[in-house]
Amino acid sequence: MASLQEDIICPVCLRSFSKPISLSCVHIFCYNCLQKWKLKGEDLKLTCPLCREVISEIPLVDPHVRIFTICIQQHWFLLEQSLPRFQEHMTLDAATANSSIVLSDDLRQVHCGKIYHNPMEDTQRFAYVACVLGTPCFSSGRHYWEVEVEEGKGWALGICQDSVDRRSKGGFSSEQGFWVISMKAGTIHFSSIPETTISASPGLSRVGIFLDVEMEEITFFDVRNDALIYKCSNVFLEPLRPFFCPELPGEEDNGGFLSICLTKGHGVFSFYLCIK
Repeated sequence: MASLQEDIICPVCLRSFSKPISLSCVHIFCYNCLQKWKLKGEDLKLTCPLCREVISEIPLVDPHVRIFTICIQQHWFLLEQSLPRFQEHMTLDAATANSSIVLSDDLRQVHCGKIYHNPMEDTQRFAYVACVLGTPCFSSGRHYWEVEVEEGKGWALGICQDSVDRRSKGGFSSEQGFWVISMKAGTIHFSSIPETTISASPGLSRVGIFLDVEMEEITFFDVRNDALIYKCSNVFLEPLRPFFCPELPGEEDNGGFLSICLTKGHGVFSFYLCIK
């Protein structure tokens, strides 16, 4: 939450924004701070105090930044308390697990094993892709959960339609009913067509996932770095399931673990819920 507090501080006066102005270079300052900065210039041209980009004129006060600042200042305690309302008590659904998937006894941790388990034919089970679904299934409302991921390992997380073809040998895409982000060689990809590439924050270790069924939106957060990873709209409305896919094991390692978190994280998500 500390970075949110920093986001409402003017870089010039080092106080909370007063009549905030958003420049074309996306840097934000107080209106009066910009006026004083302009008067200090030799030719009275306005340049950004941070990047020195020349600004043709001081724009109007940004109402969105002003609302942001007021909300943070006046409702900080409420922001910190908003997350628990949507936190899901979630477990992994063993009946859907691919035969290479290994689940913990409490059904909160998953990794891929080198030995196939329960290879029986089952229409609920993913036949060819090493993944597992979570429970419950969502048809309405807002839902949030967090997943611990191993740094340096590959994984895929998100949601899918409950009706996806679990016998398919193909990958995950939104056209196939999957809305997931995946980590591959240090880069995050979203399952759009064509695939969307996203820069990963250093040290990404906990992913927050917020599903708003009525708004048809899914949002992914880097919880520990207090940052938004990706937001997707137009999620197809039908029953949806949490989706988990850990990295396959190599010859000399056991792949990566994914763990559903019991603790409630803090960060940008709290503010996100406040302004929705």
